Amino acid sequence: MTQAVIYLRISSDPSGERAGVDRQREDCLARCRDRGWTVTEVQVDNDISAAGGKHRPGFEAVVRAVTEGRATVVVAWALDRLQRNRRDELRLYEACQQAGASLSLVNGTDVDFSSATGRFIADSLGSIARLEIEMKSDRQRRAALQQAQRGLPTRGRRPFGYDVDGVTVRPAEAAAIRDGYNMLLTGSNLAEIARDWNARGHTAQASRTTGQPSPWRADSVRNVLRSARYAGFRCHQHAMYPAVWPAIVTEETWTAARDLLADPTRRTSDPATRAHTLLGGVAVCGICGSRAQAGGNARRGIPGYRCSGSLGHFARMAAPVDDFVSAVVVARLSRPDARDLLADPSRVDLDALRTEAQALRLRLDSLAVDFADGSLTKSQVKTATARVQTKLADVESQMADAGRASALGPLVSARDVQAAWDALTVSQRRLVIDTLMVVTLHPVGRGTRTFRPETVEVTWKAS
Repeated sequence: MTQAVIYLRISSDPSGERAGVDRQREDCLARCRDRGWTVTEVQVDNDISAAGGKHRPGFEAVVRAVTEGRATVVVAWALDRLQRNRRDELRLYEACQQAGASLSLVNGTDVDFSSATGRFIADSLGSIARLEIEMKSDRQRRAALQQAQRGLPTRGRRPFGYDVDGVTVRPAEAAAIRDGYNMLLTGSNLAEIARDWNARGHTAQASRTTGQPSPWRADSVRNVLRSARYAGFRCHQHAMYPAVWPAIVTEETWTAARDLLADPTRRTSDPATRAHTLLGGVAVCGICGSRAQAGGNARRGIPGYRCSGSLGHFARMAAPVDDFVSAVVVARLSRPDARDLLADPSRVDLDALRTEAQALRLRLDSLAVDFADGSLTKSQVKTATARVQTKLADVESQMADAGRASALGPLVSARDVQAAWDALTVSQRRLVIDTLMVVTLHPVGRGTRTFRPETVEVTWKAS
């Protein structure tokens, strides 16, 4: 009695409907019925590519079934479904040869490994299959590059801010994205942006496992704000191309956000001085110059500040200090000359920078073409690429500086500065304070029960 093990595989099944493997199953079972073979097991690797050395549990089970003598014939729809790299091919062929098993391909031929002719046919079929696979891979890579160069959207899940076509803007989501960039560049952290998006009723992309939409979190917000899509670019293999869809923010805004999110200090701050308090990590000690941090024993159960350098330097309640500093900020920004704080003597020509950046990106593309055509050697391309990338990094840095939103802008332009201040998040208020002044906290003295303004020293950074 001939015992058959059937192997089914499809590389991609994003819908999870398994239609591809079901069609293979029908054809393989029909082959076994026609030959009178007994099917002992059916192994499936659904939505698993054989490329790149990925682990395929079904394929491993087939090899074991042959090795342990539980199958005398392996049935597959086609050879490229069964093996796609030389290593797996040799393992299966050796197992079949040692066990006296054969291979039956529905879309192919039968292979008997007991004879030299059969092994030669197997090797030839394997070589042809690999050639077809590699040629298909080359075509797919070239097509993907062409798609990117044309700025066309990729297939997949709907991007936040756009319709399923990847081109049409959804106004409500686009407004949330613009506000998210503005919040980030004016001092808010990613968790605050996530809370804002969730409060507006937006959801993150549906989970691949459950299919259900999930609430926004800091990491999913980070992925959105880092994407060049929102500046109107299509990315492919570390290169950017102008996209066919409209940008939601300017390139300089996106560049500034990208650089800010790449700053390692955003993830390494001391938990005691993070943006949960107004002056923790912002104010300094009047005795030693160390940063103030949340805590202290000024009043039991009442939030306070203390010196991070020494417990004995000062410990005081946070609320009176926060109220005083907030009042100073509002008073300063309510003055007629508040707009002078926004003056920027080093303004750059953004249009010229955008043009130069695009020209440099095109130059990188042309270097790759010149290398492929043999006009440049590998060494020449490497040298020229490094030079162009250095220049591009400098241009993007200037664009990032120009794109950094001023933390003072919403306050300076507000009719009611107090209301605008109250509407800011704690992180945004901290950035405003750090932009305007240096706050130095001094000891209040033993037994002091009332707030003394002279113990909170404000030194202006700009006038």
